[in-house]
Amino acid sequence: MKKITLILLIIAFLFLNTVTSYSYATVNTIETTTTEEAQINQFRVLTVKIVNILNNMLDTRYVPSEKAIKILSVGNSFSQDSVYYLYEIAKAADVNIIVGNLYNSGCSLERHLKYANSDEKAYTYYKWNSKGMREYKNKTMKDAILDEDWDYITLQQASGESGVYDTFQPYLDELIDYIKELSTNTDLKLAFNMTWAYASKSPNNNFSYYKRNQITMYNSIVDAYKQASDETGIDIIIPCGTAIQNARNNKYLKTSANELTSDGYHLGYGLGRYIAGLTFFQTIIVDNEKIDISLSKDVAFFPDTKDCTEELASLAKKAALNAVKKPFEITK
Repeated sequence: MKKITLILLIIAFLFLNTVTSYSYATVNTIETTTTEEAQINQFRVLTVKIVNILNNMLDTRYVPSEKAIKILSVGNSFSQDSVYYLYEIAKAADVNIIVGNLYNSGCSLERHLKYANSDEKAYTYYKWNSKGMREYKNKTMKDAILDEDWDYITLQQASGESGVYDTFQPYLDELIDYIKELSTNTDLKLAFNMTWAYASKSPNNNFSYYKRNQITMYNSIVDAYKQASDETGIDIIIPCGTAIQNARNNKYLKTSANELTSDGYHLGYGLGRYIAGLTFFQTIIVDNEKIDISLSKDVAFFPDTKDCTEELASLAKKAALNAVKKPFEITK
C-alpha cells in the first residue's frame, strides 16, 4: 500500500511542477484571460490538496477525520496557548475534533499576509487528533489550510497590537480573502480569537502602548475586536481575553502563576491555558455547533498541573461560561 501511495505522490509532485511551469510560462509569454488564470490556480490548489492527502496516507499516525469538527488557528504563541488543551477538553465530552495551530512567534496580521503572499515556509504547524499532538516544521500557510477541510479557521492580531485597530487593516481583509480562496470547505466559518491583556506588572515592551495598565489594555482589545467584527462581518468571537479577565477577578484563580500567565503575557501552562481552551470549546462546539453539552457537568478533564484542582477547574469553567455569555464585559 505504501509503495502505491509513494508512486502516486511522485506523480502528484511531477504534475504540480508541470502546472507551476505552465503557469509561469503562460503568464510571461502570452496574454491570458482571467478565466484561464483562474483555471490554472484551481489546478494548482487541487494538486497541492492531493499531495497533502497522500502525505497523510504515508503518515502512519494519520487517522481519517471526516467525521470530526475541524478547527485551525492562524496565529502565534497566543493561539498555541488558547488551543493547547482544546482537544483534551473535547475528548472528555465525547466530541471528536481535529485541532491545528499555525505558529510563528509574535506573528502579526501584517506578517501573516506577507508569508501567505510569498508562500513562505515560515510556520511550525501543530496538529492534535486521536493519536496525540504532532509538530510539523517549515510549513506554509497554504500547507495548513489545505491539510483538512476545516470547519473553522480563527484569526487574531499579535498580542501587543491587539488593542490597536489601525494595525489590523488592510491586512485582515486581504488575509480573509486568501483563506476563503484556498479553503476546501464551502461551509467554512471564520472566527476571531480575542486575546488577553498582560499581567499588571508584565515586562513586555508592548505594554507601554496601554500605559502599562491592564484594564486599559483589555478595553482597547475589546474595542478593536468589536470593530474588526463590524467591518468584516465575522460574528464569531472567542472571548479568551474576557475569560482570563473574569478569572483575574476571582481571588483563588488570580493567584495562579503571575495572574494566570507564565511570564507576564503568555498564559500559564495549567489554569491559564485551560480557561482559554474552555472558552474555545464553549464558543465553537456548544454555541455554534449546537451540541448539547454542559461545560460544568460533561467536561471532567482538567490539566494535571500544580495550580489546577477540581475546585479551581470548576471556577475556571464559570469564568469561561460568563465570558461567552458576555464577551465584551468583565463579570465581577
